[in-house]
Amino acid sequence: MPKIQPQIDELITKFLNGTLDNSERTVLEDWVNASDSNKKVFENLSNKEWVATELEKIYGFDEDAGWETIATSLNSKSEGGLIRPYSYWMKWVAAAVVLITLASSGYWFSIFSGSDEALVANLSQEERFGKDIKAPESNKAILTLGDGKKIVLEEVSKGKLATDGDVEVTKTDDGQIIYKGKKETRSNVVNENTLFVPNGSKPVRLVLADGTEVWLNSGSSLTYPSQFVGIDRKVKMTGEVFFDVAKNPAKPFKVMASGLETQALGTQFNINAYADESIAKITLIEGSIKVERKKNKGIADHLIVKPGQQLLGAEALKLIDNANIDEVMAWKKGQFYFEGANIQTIMSQISKYYDIDVVYKGNINYSFVMKISRTVPISELLKIMELTDLVRFKIDGNKITVMEFNKK
Repeated sequence: MPKIQPQIDELITKFLNGTLDNSERTVLEDWVNASDSNKKVFENLSNKEWVATELEKIYGFDEDAGWETIATSLNSKSEGGLIRPYSYWMKWVAAAVVLITLASSGYWFSIFSGSDEALVANLSQEERFGKDIKAPESNKAILTLGDGKKIVLEEVSKGKLATDGDVEVTKTDDGQIIYKGKKETRSNVVNENTLFVPNGSKPVRLVLADGTEVWLNSGSSLTYPSQFVGIDRKVKMTGEVFFDVAKNPAKPFKVMASGLETQALGTQFNINAYADESIAKITLIEGSIKVERKKNKGIADHLIVKPGQQLLGAEALKLIDNANIDEVMAWKKGQFYFEGANIQTIMSQISKYYDIDVVYKGNINYSFVMKISRTVPISELLKIMELTDLVRFKIDGNKITVMEFNKK
């Protein structure tokens, strides 16, 4: 499948803007008539409804980010200074320019949607995606209290769920769990609670007794005391969890995950520590944290993480500067966002969110760039990757098979 060449990129942009001269129009017409796929691309980009739909697929709910990219794209193409799409161009024309830029730079989105080439494989897309898998529509989390009682959150009404010492546990209208207790308590009753968010569930927000806000992604769990007593605030987690820690300099907040201890006083950070991932990733949004790994004979290896940095916790701790915060936090914003991620990383996230099994046929090692809403059925994500003509997918019940595309 051809991607849009730089010269054609500029000519289509000029066509949409009404600035083509006669010689340029001839070159563009020759390109359009050269193949059915070229003609389909041009027709799509000239269709207001198609452009609007594709832009929504790419940018999901983050409309501001979409139009910021549009402005950047337009300004980079302008020879006469700053271009403001809101005042000089209709929005659909500006959006089409962004789609052109993404395609010409190798960002493979659904710009070729509808092309006959995208439907050719050993099986048609209709056959391979016969029974689609919808995105999670509810919170399927399970709360286990200190006495062992389990509460399936989607099966209980809003309001008070339990009382533990001086702490009351409630469920809000939108399924959030809130622990609320007295600021000053004489109770020493501390029971460990666990919130488990299984695969196939929407993320869940939890407010701990100290006011710390926590978001748990699909396939994650957090174990924590009903209230914090003693010299610190310690919790344990698996999977992926975002923390917005309530400030309390006298009582540090500590998170245990994958053999790492992350310590904070009041800050925001994301920890990705799924059991099936070889490396834990701790990304700091604001504040400061110390990450420590205990070694043999009690000797500790530790690093201080600054905002915008990401710590990789394998056998040795490693810091990465200028982490892609948008990519890290996309799940919390209701998006899938991959910036050059390999197919295994992408399918790992997808499998947890949609609760599916993934099988690979052959040695498949490709990377993709993609941003799309987490509300779409799974076929929408798979179709975007298929448009690269690198891979094909087959949905069979709760299993997805990933295959290298045979172009013969």
